[in-house]
Amino acid sequence: MNMTTTLIVIALIAWCIQIIFSWFQIRRFNHAFLAMKKGTYLGVGRSKTKRFKPRVLIAISLDENQIIIDSILMKGITVFALPKPIFQLHGLSATEIIPEKIFPNDPGSQSALTVALTANK
Repeated sequence: MNMTTTLIVIALIAWCIQIIFSWFQIRRFNHAFLAMKKGTYLGVGRSKTKRFKPRVLIAISLDENQIIIDSILMKGITVFALPKPIFQLHGLSATEIIPEKIFPNDPGSQSALTVALTANK
């Protein structure tokens, strides 16, 4: 095998590993999303960040009174990001939430939370 063939094989292997890890990440998010308490509204928001910045996914569940009953946050650059609950949102009214106060130093999370709440307002 010459050098070009070796590089192509390494690139293909890396690409296949990336696909597998991405599948696991999507699967983790889907399991967390399906495990959320079901309300009258389930909103998902994704940050609009630039390249090489952590992407953020936020999912929220609201009851019939527009109170957040469950939420998850998934943030990271790599496929190893895990979904975590956002306990500070639980029990708050969707109309009273100000993303800049919830995530004061995190524009990506602010953006994702705004998108998750937008369809509801």
